[in-house]
Amino acid sequence: MSKVTRASARRKPARRKSPRKQTAAASAPRRFRNWVEARLRGARYSAANAARLAAGFAALLIFLILGGFFIFGGLDDLGASAHRMAANRTAAMGLAIDRIEVSGVEPELAAEVAAAISVFRGQPMLDFDPGVARAEVEALAWVREASIVRLWPDRIAIVIEPRAEFALWQIEGDIHVIDQDGAVLGEADANDWPDLPMVVGFGANEEAGSLIDMLEHYSEIESRVSAMVRVGDRRWNLRLINGLDIKLPENEVGAALALLSAMHSERGVLRLDAESIDLRQPGEMIVRARPERARAAGMEEREA
Repeated sequence: MSKVTRASARRKPARRKSPRKQTAAASAPRRFRNWVEARLRGARYSAANAARLAAGFAALLIFLILGGFFIFGGLDDLGASAHRMAANRTAAMGLAIDRIEVSGVEPELAAEVAAAISVFRGQPMLDFDPGVARAEVEALAWVREASIVRLWPDRIAIVIEPRAEFALWQIEGDIHVIDQDGAVLGEADANDWPDLPMVVGFGANEEAGSLIDMLEHYSEIESRVSAMVRVGDRRWNLRLINGLDIKLPENEVGAALALLSAMHSERGVLRLDAESIDLRQPGEMIVRARPERARAAGMEEREA
């Protein structure tokens, strides 16, 4: 029996559907998104260019304005106006001077310090210059040094180091109180300051400190000194209470005082009724008798 094969029974391979329609449908949103992103990039680039152009134009405009102020002398006025506006605004916010605190001195001197600086209550803190105020306070004769700071929001603190009375300075018949640096603190009556040493002559106020410090090491000499006289603004004479003059050298004053102290310990030379003791030559001491005594003794001077 012959086999009969039916043509309809054979399976034909399945035909795939064409993807063209699906691909075209799926790519449409993507093309739109790419188009939008491109437009956005272009817009950002344009905006950046516009911003750079505007910034450059603004910088040029500011430069031209400031240049004009500089050329015509108005730059300082512009800065002052800006500072004044800022100071007034901060003062309105509470940053204004309300209190001045002074320490280191007595109340009456503290009032003098407060009056010396150019400030007023309600003045903007930004308008206060501590450097200027310090110069004004240190211009007071009795102030050695001042420290001034702003204590925000509304206080000024001033710390004073006053000058201390160190000696009396006699010049051209007038007597002044001076400190260790030689600064004049004011006129004085010698009777009001019996414990202060007296220095006399031009330049004596500025050079007295070192000599007085050296004399503190020789109490037997210091206790007999009534005045220290500056000679030619080069050296010193010590005038003792008994009228004896000690002539000190320009240099090596300490060595001369040490010699004088040793000779007094041995021979009591500071008690001599003489006119002067000359120590100007290193290692030598020349005692000059008073003229009337020298004539009576037939001598002018002798060595001790």
